[in-house]
Amino acid sequence: MQRVLCRFFVALMLCPAHAAEPPSEDEASPDVSYNQPWFIFDKADEIVPARLLENPLFYDAGIAASREGLWLTWLEFQPGKGDQLWVGLRGKDGWITKRQLTSTPGDYANPTITMDAGHNPWLSYEAVDLRGNWQVVERTGHADGNFGPQRWLGSDGGPNIAHRDSTDPTNGVWSMWQSGSEGRFSVRALHVMPNLLAIGTSLWSIGSPDCWSPMITATPDGAVHAIWDSYDGKSYKIFAKTFPPSPPRSAFELLPIASSSNFQAHAQIASGKDGKLWVLWEEDGENWGKRYIARKPNDKNSTKMSDKIGPLHRFPRWHVAELNEEETSLKEYEIPQPSFDIARNRTNAPTDLKDFGAFYENGQLVVDGQNRPWIVYRHFYVPWIGIVLAHHKQENMRIYARCLLPDGWSKLYSFKEGQGDGGQRISVSPAPNGIALAWTIGRTDRRKTKDPHGVALAEISAAQLKAVLPAASRIRQLTPQATQPTVKPRQRPSTDLAGKHFELWFGDLHRHTDISLCFSPVDGTIDDAYRYAIDVAPLDFLGITDHTHDLAMGELLAHIWWRSRKEVNRHALGSTFIPFFSYERSRGDTDHNVISLRDDMLRPHTYPLPQFWKELDTNTFTIPHQPFNLVLWKNKDDVHRPLLEIYQGMRNNIREDDAQAGLKGGHHFGIIASSDHLSTGASFACVWSDKPTREGIFRSM
Repeated sequence: MQRVLCRFFVALMLCPAHAAEPPSEDEASPDVSYNQPWFIFDKADEIVPARLLENPLFYDAGIAASREGLWLTWLEFQPGKGDQLWVGLRGKDGWITKRQLTSTPGDYANPTITMDAGHNPWLSYEAVDLRGNWQVVERTGHADGNFGPQRWLGSDGGPNIAHRDSTDPTNGVWSMWQSGSEGRFSVRALHVMPNLLAIGTSLWSIGSPDCWSPMITATPDGAVHAIWDSYDGKSYKIFAKTFPPSPPRSAFELLPIASSSNFQAHAQIASGKDGKLWVLWEEDGENWGKRYIARKPNDKNSTKMSDKIGPLHRFPRWHVAELNEEETSLKEYEIPQPSFDIARNRTNAPTDLKDFGAFYENGQLVVDGQNRPWIVYRHFYVPWIGIVLAHHKQENMRIYARCLLPDGWSKLYSFKEGQGDGGQRISVSPAPNGIALAWTIGRTDRRKTKDPHGVALAEISAAQLKAVLPAASRIRQLTPQATQPTVKPRQRPSTDLAGKHFELWFGDLHRHTDISLCFSPVDGTIDDAYRYAIDVAPLDFLGITDHTHDLAMGELLAHIWWRSRKEVNRHALGSTFIPFFSYERSRGDTDHNVISLRDDMLRPHTYPLPQFWKELDTNTFTIPHQPFNLVLWKNKDDVHRPLLEIYQGMRNNIREDDAQAGLKGGHHFGIIASSDHLSTGASFACVWSDKPTREGIFRSM
């Protein structure tokens, strides 16, 4: 009783009280007066043809241009089994060599090809070791397509994820990754050299905790340059650091590349033969992940968004800059992003909605053989977001590329095949006269579509390019700093009861991403959800609950579920942050979120809840979420329905009457609050537990 009451108290303490609203449809019907396109795209000057690899279950490809052709590595998803790792060299007339490197399916991610200074391919990827931890793996290769044994770079517990490699100008490669071995993500770098029994030298822990998306490059003089983003308690900021060319490589001071109050992340760094350093980063609105409630009470048509406060994905834009030789200033070039001009000139938008709905994201930066920087990115514009109530709108996001020349920007290139969700990868390699790229295409959701799935690849070769648009620039001075701001770990409330020590854990068991089509453009990616939960909220546990409709209609062996469940373990940070396997089972007899210790409990929503309960053991339970249906309490199973979502940040209602009806009807349950779509920082599930583990918190709930 004490645990239940405390959960009830904490949930209501953090959320304003309002009267309950009657049960309603999940969302209102779209505004039929809206007669414009749902999605608008920048017009390209040239559409580049793309080639598709043979199997629609290929994904997550990496690419590297070489003298012999294009080196590619990718994953093949085998339903019911796992991933297989492939590598191949492709010439103008097709495959020169192509091999499946793994004999047993498993968990793999982010396969990458890097050409060393001797023109040999290096293969790296992330895999699960014998202890169940995600680690970075490096393998030396040869032109015949053979690769050496696996060399595991992380000696700690992990997870070690999101790695990037760069060529060392004299020997081997540099690898940099996101390490969660200390309970919070930091970034580490390692120089990996061939023909050594030991793994390279110079393992560096760079930056403070709460670091994401690292990248590394080495200039011709041997200096190594790293960039990443980090949360400082207020927003994400971009930092860079340079290590001199000669050992002992004592690092220079930190360079704050972008440090405003806006969201700044997903940075890239690259250099060419001339040694110039270029940086690229993404910027979104301020107050990212801060307290935001989507609606007014009892008014489902009042969904409110603005440029200053709103959901996790509002209006990402790109910045590109050249770092001067002394690393004391940036020369920032204005990138053409015309959808922002269109958005600001809308006549039907609220006054506080200017940039919202224009998306330029997932940017990649490389410098080609002529020392020309290229940016490749994903783009779409949704002019109705925040203006009309519409949902379940989706169209593939288009891929674009543009080159920065001495006198301005080149023409805009685009590609026929687009991407279906924000977690799909784009890999870009510099080439002598341009770029080569590979990207995952297609979307898996509730609709039948003729759009292709798999991996696309393309090349842009342009020895001569002309500027078609000016590139306005400005100089910004940088002030180096000795250290990076850190966030103190949150102290949990605690108590002792019956000889046991309990702590109060905060989480969210109802959060959607862009996998769910309801508010797909603005809910953000899986990466956004974990950033928010780990750093900004901050939470101790999370259940991402995308709809079974959008998880291939609840097909357990579907690719989209395989991708989603991999990210659970890739973001598990010991006792500091615990994600669950979870999804939303939507039905007319009240939607229920499914929370599990198991990754094999995805099921269709097409049959009644009591029948579903019969399939469950004690490692899975369900939580009814708002709005409740009148048949909510018709069926009883206190074991498999131990909690009730009494408050939800999106709908902004407390359903106390429904809770009282359940209690009077003999049901027993604890009470939590949740986010659902859009809302952040406004509602939490709180639980006392004596064991800081996934199973311990699960059992306490």
